[in-house]
Amino acid sequence: MEKQILLGVDELTLVLSLVDKTILEDLDEWQEKAESMISEFAGLANLETVFGSQRELEDKCPQGYTVGYQYGDQPFYFAVAYHPLHPDMGVIIKFSAHSWSVYSRSNSMNIKRFLESIKSDAYNFRLSRVDFAVDYQNWDFAVDDIYQNLKAHNLEIRDYNGRKNTSIITAHEVNGVADTFYVGSKKTGTRLFLRVYDKRTEQLEKRGFRMEEALYTTSWVRFEAVFKGKYAHQLTDIIMQTEEEKLSHLIADKVSEKFRFYDLQSEKLLDFSRALLEKANLDFERLRLESPRDNGLMSLLSHLVNGSGLFSAMYKCDEIWGEKTAVVLLDHLYKLYTEQYEPNDDVKHWLKKHKDSMKEQSLEDDLKMLKVLKANYTKGAADDFTEENEVMNDAGQTSTDN
Repeated sequence: MEKQILLGVDELTLVLSLVDKTILEDLDEWQEKAESMISEFAGLANLETVFGSQRELEDKCPQGYTVGYQYGDQPFYFAVAYHPLHPDMGVIIKFSAHSWSVYSRSNSMNIKRFLESIKSDAYNFRLSRVDFAVDYQNWDFAVDDIYQNLKAHNLEIRDYNGRKNTSIITAHEVNGVADTFYVGSKKTGTRLFLRVYDKRTEQLEKRGFRMEEALYTTSWVRFEAVFKGKYAHQLTDIIMQTEEEKLSHLIADKVSEKFRFYDLQSEKLLDFSRALLEKANLDFERLRLESPRDNGLMSLLSHLVNGSGLFSAMYKCDEIWGEKTAVVLLDHLYKLYTEQYEPNDDVKHWLKKHKDSMKEQSLEDDLKMLKVLKANYTKGAADDFTEENEVMNDAGQTSTDN
């Protein structure tokens, strides 16, 4: 049978957020707004046409959310949910692999067309998780071969810059043979990991929804790259800027950007990695993560205003104990700072690197900029959360679809 490489999206999680964040303190208004956002999204996405009528979610809500809906009575996991006490968490939309497959096939939909179709003045949105799948059908290699050679340090995984991937590698082994292995951790806080497994065996043993396809292959190994948090946010923008006919190039590029398999003896790419890189074929914006050591002072100040919950705490103090009680809170925080705070190594490193250049800037100018940043702070979902909370929300329900 002819060798093939199939590229696609396996599953995705989306978060809708408020355009007007001034209602964050009004929980009654938030619940009404959340239901309105869900109705708007469901209409634009044609959920009832594809899946069936809205009903209460019978399965568990995505982690951290408490009010959930499903559409129709389907044999897969799909959920739309929100938390009535936490408007900053937004509305989460979670497609499992099976539900996304059914939805995209029913609508002749791809991820770009889907994101375009749900655009609305009623909410902002962005991906908080997206899984890119690379299927090698009828190729002459096995999951266990790759895993054992990685363990023996015959192979090495590198990124597009040639940097070695130092992530922990774990596997599911039966009688010493691995049918699945992971590069990176699936724990909360992880922004990226890779799952490599025998898709043919999985579909046949579990009688999955792609079992018939599996029957017509001699082998089928899947590489599934999971992008969460900030990586998923960036991919939202990159996907929106990518033409539909170039989506397969984008998927090949992003998986190749992070995971390239090298033979250490020859220092050459393995055939399957080289073939994937050839399919990328185009230049796309690179994914990036700002190092905590390089976070600027403005970024820190912006977080204090927009993301740390400081203003919310000040407001609650004033409302409970009277006007200007917030000043008492700030005085106490300053006292704790002067009496107990000890800067860590990251802070010292940052000062060593930036102190001289920062002296040439005006603190007053930075403080003025905060007003601008606050005014523009309307985009994104769960932005007030730390990355750990954000990824926790992304994790949601573990898919049991095949």
